[in-house]
Amino acid sequence: MKPLGWWLPFVYVTCFHTSPIVAIKRIIVNYSSQNLSSVPPGLEPSTEDLDLSLNRIQALSAKDFGTTPRLHFLNLSWNILENIDTDAFNSTPALEILDLSHNRLQNLSNQPYLLKTGRLQLLDLSSNLFSIMALGREFSNLKHLQWLGLSAKSISNQDFTYITNLTLKTLFINAHNLQTYQENSLTEVRSEKAIIALSKRDFDIAIAVDVFAAFKEVEFTLVDSEMKVIQQMHRRGILRTVSLEISKVETTWHVLTSCVNTILQSTIQQLSFSDLTMTKMENGMPLSTSRMLDSFSTTRASVTEFIFDQKELYDFFINMPARSVSLTQTPIIFMTCPLTVSQIEVLDLSDCALTENVFSVDPNTECSTLTNLVKLVLKGNNLKLLRPFTSRIHLMDSLQYIDLSQNKLTYSEEQGKCVWPPKVVQLDLSSNGFDQSVFKCLPDSIRILNLQNNRVTTVPSDLQVLDDLRILDLMDNRLLDLPTCQAFPNLQKLSVRSNSIHSPLPGALETCLHLKDLDLSRNSFICTCALREFTTLIKDRVTRPKGESLGLTLGHWPEGYRCSYPESWSHSLLEDFYLPEISCNAWILSITILIPTITLIVAVSLLCNHLDVPWYLKMIWKWTRAKHNAITSQRKMEDLEGLRFHAFVSYSQKNADWVKSQFLPKLEGDYDLRVCYHERDFIPGKTIVQNILRCIEQSRRCVFVLSSHFVQSEWCHYELYFANHQRVTRGMDSIILILLEPLPLYLIPSKYYQLKAMMSRRTYLEWPPEGVKQKLFWANLRAALQADLPSQSEREE
Repeated sequence: MKPLGWWLPFVYVTCFHTSPIVAIKRIIVNYSSQNLSSVPPGLEPSTEDLDLSLNRIQALSAKDFGTTPRLHFLNLSWNILENIDTDAFNSTPALEILDLSHNRLQNLSNQPYLLKTGRLQLLDLSSNLFSIMALGREFSNLKHLQWLGLSAKSISNQDFTYITNLTLKTLFINAHNLQTYQENSLTEVRSEKAIIALSKRDFDIAIAVDVFAAFKEVEFTLVDSEMKVIQQMHRRGILRTVSLEISKVETTWHVLTSCVNTILQSTIQQLSFSDLTMTKMENGMPLSTSRMLDSFSTTRASVTEFIFDQKELYDFFINMPARSVSLTQTPIIFMTCPLTVSQIEVLDLSDCALTENVFSVDPNTECSTLTNLVKLVLKGNNLKLLRPFTSRIHLMDSLQYIDLSQNKLTYSEEQGKCVWPPKVVQLDLSSNGFDQSVFKCLPDSIRILNLQNNRVTTVPSDLQVLDDLRILDLMDNRLLDLPTCQAFPNLQKLSVRSNSIHSPLPGALETCLHLKDLDLSRNSFICTCALREFTTLIKDRVTRPKGESLGLTLGHWPEGYRCSYPESWSHSLLEDFYLPEISCNAWILSITILIPTITLIVAVSLLCNHLDVPWYLKMIWKWTRAKHNAITSQRKMEDLEGLRFHAFVSYSQKNADWVKSQFLPKLEGDYDLRVCYHERDFIPGKTIVQNILRCIEQSRRCVFVLSSHFVQSEWCHYELYFANHQRVTRGMDSIILILLEPLPLYLIPSKYYQLKAMMSRRTYLEWPPEGVKQKLFWANLRAALQADLPSQSEREE
């Protein structure tokens, strides 16, 4: 049995810190969902992470993991485990994460294999067949345990006696199948956080009372619609909890508002809801403002009713007495302004559906009660116009940080002058639709500006000077050159990574006197003489000692800086790029070339004159012309036989509109020429190659419509190849090249070497966009194609 895909990238999540999620990027050997009845033999000794979940493994023996001494993570959830040998983990001293949830283990008091797992940090035994929660003595051996998941049908006092010596980060209790609970059973457990999946039975209240009295951080999932565990939180009078999370709950608006008020009257400082569904949007309770929360957050909230007073809903959240308020991943389209001066300092409304009318009181009145707001996050909404949005927030005098990323924002001078709050120092405008006009709508006090992933092509030179700007991020834009620092004289960090900068001018860098960090990586550098001076300057500043004022840290140097052109330097590191002075100095190069050239010309001229070479050349030329005329006259009489078309046209499908709207109507309609056109003249049933060969053989000329799309088409390549071979029998005039758009030779792939050769030594027709020049274009093309081909009736005879 081989693992599925063998090596698969995997991110494992644990609950070790105050944040419940810590991502650890690892490689996992995946045997999940393979209908295994036992642990597969022959596991590699290098295995560190092993997933055996969703199988039918019933037992673990002492030899199953004997070859995996480096095993760190083991997932055996969703099997049918009933028995685990005492020595099953004897050969896994590095095991830290063990998931045995959703199995058939039956006795929590007898899990002797845990004596060999002293380094465990995460152990999940929830959703097994344990009757009672009595933990055995072996649990006291888990000195490093931080996350413990349990479940049973009965929980009593003394069940957790053997872990009272441990201090956990998180205790998870799945009470879904719980039938009896004895009060005070959880009060002796030492853990920073408790996560309780409730049963929606009466003893949920007793569990909640104990949890509130024992743990600082509490998370309830699967709360009943009446939210009784919250309404009864003061029943005992002892409340140690300061952070409360409630997830996966469906309740009425009346119950929700009542419970929030109950919490506001407690000692809880952080309150958060997730996956909240609200029904019956009526009879809401007014907010109690007697106490201030540190934070209040709601994620993925929804309302089941379509018609209700939305203003009441918005007012409830925006008037929340909390220093930090978050309402995210919720489809709200508006947010009201607080009724009185708000104490909110951080407001997060990201990933909603808000527009630039957010906070607006009426068309003539802006919000003036968010004067204590310091940080505003509106990431991932439906904001479109920057200037109207600045009007919504310009009275927020304390605002310093604004995140408007991942919207659809644009700015143009027609929108008017932007009016920002006076203290804005950090602005995130990444992943919007801004061009360079956005630089004319920036707050004067800005220090950190993020413009990643926009459409900026240049930084205008006529900007108002931003003396305070220290960090500017222009990654993933369309910049063609390095911006100067004339408008940002104190800039210290600049990122122009992943733009279209080919040959940056060194003068731009010389204007940035205070620049310390520069990231120019992942640009397509053209390593020619134009880049030589800039490369020299970069190498000089990067290698200077850190103590010097002009020292520079270059991000991702040297691996992120590579030449893209010419081919001789392609993919080479910019660090290794070097051209000698003679290659780039026109005077030295001219002198070096001219002196030998003049000497050679004089010597060849004297030799030719001595051997009478001009006379021989003139005779050979006349003979060649005579032979050429003879062959041409023969072709005119004989070679037109068997031809059906004046021309076969080859083009990329992306240029089909031009062929159909311009080329065919002009030649076939106005000039009565016959054109072989593949969509019409290819014979069904024949292969594409057979049709191409037939059309080329039956056409007097082959017309190739060249563009950047043409050189990317495999079929166009085949048609050019076959036509080039046909040219040998018909002469050079059988191929006509039409250049639909500029196509530099260095952009043509190497496999098109025949096309490169033809374009370098043959004249081709260029399509003029101007209408007055197109008449001459059609006249030249008609002259090249015109011939008296046999008619259809003549060929049949």
